[in-house]
Amino acid sequence: MAEVRSAVSSAFALPEYVREISESHQDVRALRLALSELRPDSWDTDVIQALDQAIQPLARSNGVRVFRLPGKDYLICFHRDQTDAVRSLLIRMRLLIPDDPLTAHLLNPAGQNSPLLTWWSLDRDFAVLRSMAKRIEAVAMAKAETAAAQSQTKPRPDYSRSAAFAEGKRAETAPQRPQGIDDEAPDGPPPGLIDSTGSNRPAGSDRQPLDADILDRLISGLNRADLSNHVRLQTICAVVGGAPPQSLYSEIYVSIPKLRDTVAPQVDLTANRWLFQHFTETLDRRILSWLNHEGPRLIRGGFAININVGSILSDAFLRFEERVAAALHGTAVLELRVEDVFADLEAFTFARDFLHQRGYRICLDSLSPEEMALLNRERLGVDMMKLFWRPDLPELLSQGPGAELAERLRDGEGATTILARCDDPAAIDLGKSLGITMFQGHHMDKLLAGGGGR
Repeated sequence: MAEVRSAVSSAFALPEYVREISESHQDVRALRLALSELRPDSWDTDVIQALDQAIQPLARSNGVRVFRLPGKDYLICFHRDQTDAVRSLLIRMRLLIPDDPLTAHLLNPAGQNSPLLTWWSLDRDFAVLRSMAKRIEAVAMAKAETAAAQSQTKPRPDYSRSAAFAEGKRAETAPQRPQGIDDEAPDGPPPGLIDSTGSNRPAGSDRQPLDADILDRLISGLNRADLSNHVRLQTICAVVGGAPPQSLYSEIYVSIPKLRDTVAPQVDLTANRWLFQHFTETLDRRILSWLNHEGPRLIRGGFAININVGSILSDAFLRFEERVAAALHGTAVLELRVEDVFADLEAFTFARDFLHQRGYRICLDSLSPEEMALLNRERLGVDMMKLFWRPDLPELLSQGPGAELAERLRDGEGATTILARCDDPAAIDLGKSLGITMFQGHHMDKLLAGGGGR
């Protein structure tokens, strides 16, 4: 694997940086990420590597310096114009770190201190940064004196300063993040692995309803089909203020309408809900098998798939999970449909606890505002909910239960909500007004393709 220089500086470079900005620190802010406060079980090689990869793009931005402090902490110094970009990074980091109560603070507004985050405005707090730099410089001096004593030589009077500068400029290497795939945007509404809404059925369709005999033939055809031509990826992004979109992870899905046109063009797959459910469980097994062979190169930077609760408890998923554990260095999200969850709450509860124990996050998918208004995310024990954009959504959220949902979103639930099917800028504007920071859809694909999200 190719290696590149890390854009994150050693803590020993901080004293030199402080001297550089001593006369020009107006409008500069600093943020200490006290990741050492997280539970010890939050730290393993994969998490450390994923966090380091996530912070690299910001560290390479103009007006930003990132320092790696002792004890897994980071110090980010940035011009105030980069505040939204820093908050986007924090949203992504929350998805990368396994469940820990403190990670909720990563969603706090800029400037709000917590056990995990300490913010400074160097206009008034420059002395704090200078004091920190002096302590680090004292450590450098002590190390220099120890090294000099061992070699029986005297340290140069200003050795700590030159050592700090040299340490900060030393080449640090980090595994190069796999380049993003030139993903083809889905041609229909992007629902995850499947599109269970039936919204793509043409008006006046005379397709034959799905029955048991047709289902048997479909499953046989599905088992022989090459899924490579049907798998699509779409990115979920963090958008904060005026900052460009920040890629969080990619959803891997199969377009049901396109798959239907290949294996059963004359069949209405959604005509019988329970037969369609059986069909999707078969599709789950096929896509999990396909990902076992093709997935490692796709999922390394984080992924989401739509899956049935029953499939999570299957041998196919356990085999997939073994492969994922070795390949994944990012967020892993499993998206469940609400009707599947409530069809067997006992099975869902077991699957949910198993997934959380293994470090997965759970998202309720394909929600209308009416459905979301009835759900309590915390009581269900899920991590995120995905609300679908539609042109009348602003009106729906302005009255009755919709207005109550809008208030819940503004009061904090927006931070754990994904607004999907965002096909025009109006969706982003509405989401921002509701406190939503995660978005998905064709409009986001266009923004990312324009180079603003990597």
